[in-house]
Amino acid sequence: MRIVATLEDAPAQPTIADLQALIRERGPATGVNVVQDVVWGSRFRIHHRIARSYRAGRLLLMGDAAHVHSPAGGQGMNTGLVDAVFLGRLLADVVQGKRPASALDAYERMRRPAAAQVLGLAGALTGMATMRSRVKRAVRNMVFSLINVLKPAKRRLLMNLSGLGRKDLAFLPG
Repeated sequence: MRIVATLEDAPAQPTIADLQALIRERGPATGVNVVQDVVWGSRFRIHHRIARSYRAGRLLLMGDAAHVHSPAGGQGMNTGLVDAVFLGRLLADVVQGKRPASALDAYERMRRPAAAQVLGLAGALTGMATMRSRVKRAVRNMVFSLINVLKPAKRRLLMNLSGLGRKDLAFLPG
């Protein structure tokens, strides 16, 4: 289980007591509420950024170098892998003379909207996961409970979280 929370003065390595206090203060009223072990704990700062440009001459950015966001939704690696496949195919075509070097500009046009979508979703999920207001957390929990029983809503959320719902995956140069 992953626990994410905003703290004014987060410990470098959270202990069982730290996590237990968080769950008591901000966690659900029912369910898992006893921490038995901390396998790995750390603090980190969340950044949501996208590069001004993915290309400067022969320099091309992809993955975390092009866009960085919170781990909420778990889309970072998948987005970077799609960047790599897309760019790799374009580069291969340019090197083999099948396309002009200017075709590399298509990489940013196609991948920037996907990165912006991931940043938006990750930002929204981070905001939901780190809410401090008890009332807002209760509303959030009720909404997710409702989504969980509404199959079309649950499928849409899962497709967005996995990244499989994005239209850009259909257009990989080939």
